[in-house]
Amino acid sequence: MLLEALVAVMIFSIGILSVVNLQAQSMRHVNDMQYRGEAVFLAESLVSKMWTDDLATLDPKYTTGSGFTAFREHVKRLPGADSSPNVPVITVAPGPSTTSRIVTVTVFWQLPGETEKHNYSTRAVIGTN
Repeated sequence: MLLEALVAVMIFSIGILSVVNLQAQSMRHVNDMQYRGEAVFLAESLVSKMWTDDLATLDPKYTTGSGFTAFREHVKRLPGADSSPNVPVITVAPGPSTTSRIVTVTVFWQLPGETEKHNYSTRAVIGTN
């Protein structure tokens, strides 16, 4: 009878530990989705800001200039986004017409304790086609 009680306690303990592990994994996924959502918001808000600027100034302003510096400050809200390999990348290329540009914005972040870095990238045509 004592052996049966010990086996029951062991099975119950394994079940409780499994539930605790499941809860920890779900919290990690919730945190990841929060940062992913914030990265989407930051990248898309930059694209919408670029729509209001002059096409001729997009490349110098947002790839290395004041627009890039301001965006990099906003991205620092994400964990690990201010370290050297995780710097955001903004590219401006000629668009389908002479009055448009193709803009690509990539945001990187890295959760504490993880070696894998995450990213979100968006591409938009700014101007008229």
